[in-house]
Amino acid sequence: MNDRMKQRITLKIAGKETQHLVDAEREEVIRAAADRINREIDSLRFDFRDQNLSDVLSMILLSEETKLLELESRSNQETDSMLRRLEELDASLGQYLSR
Repeated sequence: MNDRMKQRITLKIAGKETQHLVDAEREEVIRAAADRINREIDSLRFDFRDQNLSDVLSMILLSEETKLLELESRSNQETDSMLRRLEELDASLGQYLSR
């Protein structure tokens, strides 16, 4: 994408403001992600008051990466299942058409 379709936004995560150049159509989801991260930080800081910010961010990163890997695994399993079903349908259709 060219830079004309991008815009600069400011996000505040864990109390730190950062500038990001994002695709305009992705701004809403990026802001929602930042909000979700901040809510998770607040929740974990409440639950684990003795942990520093780095520890809290590590917990969040591990949790989110685990969710991502689980989704990827499920997606791969579903894709494999669909491919097997399509192969079965293709074979059935081939048999039907060869009669």
